[in-house]
Amino acid sequence: MLSEIKAPDTDIVRKAGDFVRSVSNDMLFNHLMRCYYFAELLAQKENSKADREMIFLSATLHDLGFTEVGRGPNRFEIEGAHAARRFLKDHGVPDDRSWQVWTTIAAHTWDLNLFKEDEARITQLGILYDVIALPPEINLDPDDVAEVVRRYPRLGFKRGFYEMHREELDSKQPYPHRFHMCTCIEHQRNGKLDIPDPQAWLDGAPFDE
Repeated sequence: MLSEIKAPDTDIVRKAGDFVRSVSNDMLFNHLMRCYYFAELLAQKENSKADREMIFLSATLHDLGFTEVGRGPNRFEIEGAHAARRFLKDHGVPDDRSWQVWTTIAAHTWDLNLFKEDEARITQLGILYDVIALPPEINLDPDDVAEVVRRYPRLGFKRGFYEMHREELDSKQPYPHRFHMCTCIEHQRNGKLDIPDPQAWLDGAPFDE
């Protein structure tokens, strides 16, 4: 139950929460907090022993690449991972933990985290749930989901999040992204590769906005 979930009572958690609040607009901040609580609900459902501080830090810091502290020439997830690690190092977090957060954030636009340790996997599922409400087998309690959204309204998230990605693309041309080797081969050999429309993903999520 959501009422049983409390963010870890540690200094770095409090500082990270204040930090992301200070550098994020309202829409982005609410997204980060929903990702955290959806991840926590999943961890609770699985009775997971995953490190909750790592889940909080990875979930709440994962989109710094869309903020001024995460601006840079690389794609947003890499710049965001750099910014998160700088913040953690500046606040005395040991290297192994700051690098763990870095790798989770850097990989969150792919599926790699789903095959890693529970802290990364659960964080990834929390992010996926807020963006596209997938995978369906998560099956969170609808009342808990509604309460998370009540606490942290979506504020036009489907449109606003898409626009943040458009601005990211417009600011970095040519965009520093590389397709998977198999993707390139499939495209070159028959030209029939189906490239999905991210706007359709966002619009298909079972949230009003």
